[in-house]
Amino acid sequence: MITCGWCNTHYTSWQSQCTSCGGPMPPLPGMELAPPPPPTPRVLPKGFALRTRLTGNVATWVGLIFFTFGSLMAVAIFFASPWATLFPLFFALGGFGMLRLGLTQANNTLRAFRFGTAVAGHVHSVDLDSSNRINDQYARKLVYHFQIENQLHEGSFSSFDSTLSTRRSGQPLWVLYLPEDPTNNTLYPPVR
Repeated sequence: MITCGWCNTHYTSWQSQCTSCGGPMPPLPGMELAPPPPPTPRVLPKGFALRTRLTGNVATWVGLIFFTFGSLMAVAIFFASPWATLFPLFFALGGFGMLRLGLTQANNTLRAFRFGTAVAGHVHSVDLDSSNRINDQYARKLVYHFQIENQLHEGSFSSFDSTLSTRRSGQPLWVLYLPEDPTNNTLYPPVR
């Protein structure tokens, strides 16, 4: 199963462009570097920004739930016992922190996609991710390296995309990074 990294549409065979969102699909694993990303500012497929910020962002969802639940409980308890509102306020504050973290990470990823500098990188390793399992299937964790001014940088992600298991150390790929902070980086096109 091949998954579009932009919209999560699944395909049984590879194609160069997603028919659902129009985004370029990740190239099949090989030793050839795919065509480079388009120049900045890059136009992202429709719905990708919303999925990155909200629907596909666990930290945002958990933060939103804790913030909403904690806030509602604090208001309800305040009228009965003002001191008892401290406990739900901790939930609300923790939720706000997670919500902010999720949105900050999502915005950094989107900035890397839109304005990031493209550099050729390579696959360092692909292993099973024992912390990420659905229906008795483990995700695979891909670690990639790229160099900026003779300094090695690393990025990683986990995915259930079946093509990840066919990727080998040394295979080339495109990495987009923010020059002011290379730790904010992503693969182009994205792999999910």
